[in-house]
Parts: sequence; C-alpha cells; structure tokens
Amino acid sequence: MTNKTLKTHRASIELPSYQPIAQQPRGFDLFRLPGLRSFVRWKYARFVFQLPLLILAIFAIVDGFTGRQLAPRNVATTTVWLHYRGLVVLALALVGNAFCAACPLMLTRGLTKRLERLLPSKFEWPRVLKNKYFVGIFLFFYFFSYEYFDLWASPWLTAWLALGYFTAALVVDTLFRAGTFCRYVCPLGNFNFVLSSASPTQITAIDHNVCRSCEHKPCIQGRYTANSAPQHLPLQTNGNKEVAFIPLSEISHANGTGFFPGCETDLYVPTMQSNMDCTNCFNCVRACPYDNVALSVRSPGWEWTRQPWLKRGRLPLMLMGVLLTYYGLMNAIAMIGPYFAVAQGIARALHTESELLVLILFFLAVTLVGIGLSVGFALLADLAGGKKARPWQAFQRWGYVTVALGVGFWGAHYTFHFLTGALSIIPVFQHFFSYRGFDIDPNWRFSQFVPSRWLFPITAGFTSIYALFAAYVSIRIALRDFGRRAALAMWPMLIYVLIFTAIGILILAQPMEMRGTIFGPSF
Repeated sequence: MTNKTLKTHRASIELPSYQPIAQQPRGFDLFRLPGLRSFVRWKYARFVFQLPLLILAIFAIVDGFTGRQLAPRNVATTTVWLHYRGLVVLALALVGNAFCAACPLMLTRGLTKRLERLLPSKFEWPRVLKNKYFVGIFLFFYFFSYEYFDLWASPWLTAWLALGYFTAALVVDTLFRAGTFCRYVCPLGNFNFVLSSASPTQITAIDHNVCRSCEHKPCIQGRYTANSAPQHLPLQTNGNKEVAFIPLSEISHANGTGFFPGCETDLYVPTMQSNMDCTNCFNCVRACPYDNVALSVRSPGWEWTRQPWLKRGRLPLMLMGVLLTYYGLMNAIAMIGPYFAVAQGIARALHTESELLVLILFFLAVTLVGIGLSVGFALLADLAGGKKARPWQAFQRWGYVTVALGVGFWGAHYTFHFLTGALSIIPVFQHFFSYRGFDIDPNWRFSQFVPSRWLFPITAGFTSIYALFAAYVSIRIALRDFGRRAALAMWPMLIYVLIFTAIGILILAQPMEMRGTIFGPSF
C-alpha cells in the first residue's frame, strides 16, 4: 500500500495550511558539525540529554527531604537556586534553550501514556487559557513565593517544589495533549522562552521549497515509519493530530522505524521567526523525512527587530516579557540594604508587621511602574515619530527593547550568584555522602569561581552589553517604522535604555545578600 493510497483512508483531519516564509536567519547550520545531525536524529538523543538532569533532580529531592536543612550545604537549594539558574542564563545567552531540551519532567511521558488508557479521550485545553496570561500569573506567584517563603533558604520546600513540578507535568500531559504543560503552564519554561529571544541559534528550514511540497507536515504532525504500511487504520495520534505513515524507502538518511512525534507546541519549521515556545526538543529534526531542518546561528537580537510575537502571542506575551524584566529588578532589589530600609518604613507607616502585605505592595508597585514606564516611553517614541498609536500598539512595537534589557539584567544577576558559589557543588555533594555515612571529608574551601573584585565588572559588563543591544533594537525599530522621522522616534527609547541601565548597574553595585552560599553580603 503506497503512501498516497493510505492517505485516502485517514481520518478527516485538515492539515494546517501554513505558507512557508523566507525571512529566517541564514547563518551557519550547527547540524553540519561532524556527527551532530546524526546524533540529534537518533530516536533516543533527547533521553541522553535528560538523564543527567533527572539524576540531579533525584539527588535534590532526596537531600531536600532527608538531608541537613542548611541551604549552603544541601544539594536541593545549592543546585536549584545557585547552579541551575546561573547555567540557564549562560546557556540561553551562549547556545540556546538547552535546559528545556534536557528537561527531565518530560520523562514522565512514559507513565502518562499508561494513564491515558484509563481515560476515554484527551481533554481540550480551555480556549480562554490558550494565551500567556495564565502562565504569566504563574510566573508572578513563582517569584512572589520565592521571596515570601524564602525558597532559596529551605531545602525542604525546594524538594517539594521539584516534586510538585514532576506531578504537575504528569497530570497536565495525561489530561491534555502533549505540549500543553510546556506552552501554557510551566513558568520556568516560559521564562526560558522569553530569554531565548536573545539566543544565538534558531530552528529554521534549509529549503522552503521542500516544505511547500511536503504533503504530511511531519514536523508538526509526527510520522510513523516502517518498511510497509500497517494493516489497521487510523494509525496513532499525536494529541489531536493524526500521524502520517511514511515508508522507510522515502526517508532521507533513515533514522530508524516506529513513531516519531512532531512539534508538541505547534511550531511549523519554515514559519518560525522566534524561539518562543521552542523547547529545542528537536522532534522536528527527527520527524522530518528530508533532513530539511537546520539549527541556524543568528544575531542574538535578530527576532527583537521583526515583531514575531505579534504572530504567536501578541499582547499577553509582550506583557509577560516586560514584567519578567521588572520582576528581575525586584528579585535583585530584595537582596540589598535599601529594600529592607524601605520595607521597614512602609511597615511603620501602615502600622503593620505583616511581611505578606509589604511584599504584595512591592510587587504591585513594580508591576505598575514596569508597565507604566514601558507604555509611557513607547507612546513618547510613537508621538515623536509622528504616529498616533494606541497605548498597547506602541507597547507591542517597542516592548522588545525592554525584553533586551531584561535579558541583560537577569543574566548579570544570576551570573553574579553563580560565580560566587559555582565550585561549592563539589563540597555539597561530598557532604551528601558524608552525611549518609561515607568516609568523605567535604572541602568547604571550594566556593567562588572568580575573585570578589571581579564580580561587579563582570555583571556590569553583562548588563551594558545588552543595553547596547537594546539601543540597537531601538534604532532598528525606528528605522523600520518611522522613515524620515526615525531619528526623532528613537530618542525617547534611547533615554529609557540609559535610565534602566543606570538603575540596574546601581543595584548590582550594592552589597548583596549572598543567598545559597556560605559567605555573607558581597561588598
């Protein structure tokens, strides 16, 4: 039975009528490096990436529940709040969304498939939640809980958080189709999505004409491959999307037989202009029968000048990106002396001792100030350029400038903490085994990766580099949308970049609480 014959027997499902676009980065394809494409196309390549983080997660959960409840000496708090966060931002800045690619939560999919058999069918994720508002609220509570419950100081709570993540992934992916958790629920994944807008790599199509002539779109739909067609139809489904059968003889450089899932977050390779919602799982690479998927090198600011979020997330996504930037400031401000002085002043003024109330007021203030400044300067830029746009239109045009600034500040802040305790992973694991009776003497002299005097220049430099990117984005947007009045339109945003950068560097220059390390405040 041929592929075309089989197609007539498939369930009546309409394949997406996507029109491949040409505007994608055309840098060097990293999959051309010797052996890399073959490895990534291997059916179990992702498991190789996931296994180390799964082992680390097990250590963190075990030590968090049963180990010594001292944050700098516990695997849970040290690896999660010090090493994981630092490596995440460094990977995003230098490589791409590596930690979503290696996410061990997706290893629950095996159990998910067994639990699915107990259900009559998958549920449909509510339409009202198919946006970034819902996960944006999760992000707010994530950052708020981090401060209010001092998660960085509690191995026990950190272990519960990790276990809760595994449970949530299992439940959501059992009840709803694969990819729902990553795209609409996971706050850490969406944090990575926003910051991956700065990543120097992106999935692209090698030849768009191949995609135009592709009949089954397996990079989305998935494919089932064998030497001959199965006897019973339909085959199997990838969520709500039926999987096409493609004979082994039609596969370029065959990479095995069986089921190869497509993109679980509904990204169609030749239309991708952004890393948003891309987990770098490389399902598209494995599912494509024509080896037509590339991992292209691009400018870190490539997508900030092309408004790709208007095509996928629109206003909710831009709001999430901008608020992430200002919650980054809040996360750092809560570690410096002036914050505690202001918090005490507010408590006295309100005649309250409630930390909860004061923290709520701080987060509300940061939310309102962040949106207000972003919208205000965007409107000024539009007016200076001669456009009478609505506030949210201006916000969506210029919001990428704030996102660029946010990437720089998050990177600087997390790099600061990582550099202050990167080597502590050695004595922490020594202590894990020593605490359980092994004859190992932890060497607590291991901690800082660089001398203290280097910390401020490194973090200020990180912030300044992305401030230059933000200025570049401001100029490119002005030239793109305002023609002869571009020089006038860009100036409000350039001033905004200078103000934000100055505030960020001022925060980084303050003595900061050294969370998760054995040291006191850094001066």
